[in-house]
Amino acid sequence: LVVNAQSNYPQDYFGSPLEVPLILAGNFGELRSNHFHSGLDIKTQQREGLRVIAPADGFVSRIKVAHFGYGKALYITHPNGYTTVYGHLQSFSPEIEAYVKKQQYEQESYEVEVFPTANMLPVTKGSLIAYSGNSGGSGGPHLHFEIRDKEERPMNPMLFGIDIKDTTKPVVSGIYAIPLDENATVNKTSSKQKLRLIPLKSGDYNAESIEAFGNIGFGIETTDRQDLAANANGVYNIQTFLNGNQNFEVDFSVFSFDESACLNQFIDYEHYVTKRQRIQKLFKKNNPLSILKPTLNDGVISVKDSISSIYKIRVSDFKNNETFVSV
Repeated sequence: LVVNAQSNYPQDYFGSPLEVPLILAGNFGELRSNHFHSGLDIKTQQREGLRVIAPADGFVSRIKVAHFGYGKALYITHPNGYTTVYGHLQSFSPEIEAYVKKQQYEQESYEVEVFPTANMLPVTKGSLIAYSGNSGGSGGPHLHFEIRDKEERPMNPMLFGIDIKDTTKPVVSGIYAIPLDENATVNKTSSKQKLRLIPLKSGDYNAESIEAFGNIGFGIETTDRQDLAANANGVYNIQTFLNGNQNFEVDFSVFSFDESACLNQFIDYEHYVTKRQRIQKLFKKNNPLSILKPTLNDGVISVKDSISSIYKIRVSDFKNNETFVSV
């Protein structure tokens, strides 16, 4: 069993940025088009204009207004060194709105990006900072909320005690066995094979047995669902084990923005282009992504003659609901 290392993060420092129950349209690390999702997309009851409040004391350190991306966005720097980000806003609080209007007027531009100094726009925990909206590249009203560290790396807000109700196990919709070099085979073929999944009463799965030779890897299609939402989100952690020894791990706790380019190496990109399904590769093959944890042989499995092996995949969400697949 893996226990999330939450003690490294302040648990009671950040409150909720909204005054409604937190239900997610998208979670942290979720696989998106050409990037990993860098925050939580919080549902705003299908409407705009909900009060967005400061989750902790701090000061407004950056404001960006754009037609695309996060639309109207606000950044608050906190005394503990973290920065919180709010995207797709409808408008800002009156004081911040007046400051932005002045900047737009001076720059003669709707699109502005400004960096107020620490004493210009202070905020206190629980104070109004903005109203939720649907601005920028947003597919419907919601609040995009991020927590970043001193290096500007986005971190999973749930590490800080932001609580989302989730008692539901992740779902596995596909397992693939993939020959990784010209001599490798799976079921006597050199092409990727989708394995039949046999659901068990426990909610876990057995995959059909395979006959393989040479260096092979596995890929998985998997999603998670929180209790109060029908939409599928990303998972938090994937670990793999060969004959009981851990040989790979993917951990969606923190990443840096310049790693987003590696997303298309992490998934089977050709499969995504043709089928619009994201197979996450459970082996590394030169991918520098920091969410891929260094383990045995980078997840690659070398199959020798006439040796029988058991390969297990453990998929878990942030609340440690877990689903196992055995091959």
